[in-house]
Amino acid sequence: MEKIQKKMAQNIKKKKNLKENMLPQEDMLGQEPQMQSWDHPGCEDKLGKIFVVLKPNPQSSFEDLVHETHAFGTGQFDPQSVHGVYMDENEAKLVAEASINELYKHLAKVEKKKDHVLSELEKHVARLQKEINAHMKEATDRPELAEGHHQLAEKKMNMIKSLRDKHKTIKATKKEVPQHPLKSDKK
Repeated sequence: MEKIQKKMAQNIKKKKNLKENMLPQEDMLGQEPQMQSWDHPGCEDKLGKIFVVLKPNPQSSFEDLVHETHAFGTGQFDPQSVHGVYMDENEAKLVAEASINELYKHLAKVEKKKDHVLSELEKHVARLQKEINAHMKEATDRPELAEGHHQLAEKKMNMIKSLRDKHKTIKATKKEVPQHPLKSDKK
């Protein structure tokens, strides 16, 4: 029984020592140091501050992308949303800026591609419309071949309808490229 009580007393003493080690100690000058946010109580953190850069989206600002944390704080971020983790703040800021620039280049390229596709669809519809008009003219000029021309014109009208539906769908997804946050800050 005495052995059990001694062990319990030792365990209580150890717990007190752990709690004391977790609390910030006063430094030599008697000033209380402030516990830094990247400190992890109870263990050694040789990494210190790290900077997490998140993947940008059109709604995010530059400040939303770079987060200062510690090795134990990286679990707060969804791994799929992290662009990278860096030890140097300046490097993290450069990477964040580059990722924003890349995003806006990509958005502009997608919208330009949509413009090109819409233009090609319009050209194709115009060409089909001319062919339909030619078939209708042939059908009136040569009544014996009218049935064949009417069938071809009907097929082309269905193609035009399909192309116009595609045009409408693409046009509905078309949006203005949002203003680049870094370019507006520099003006």
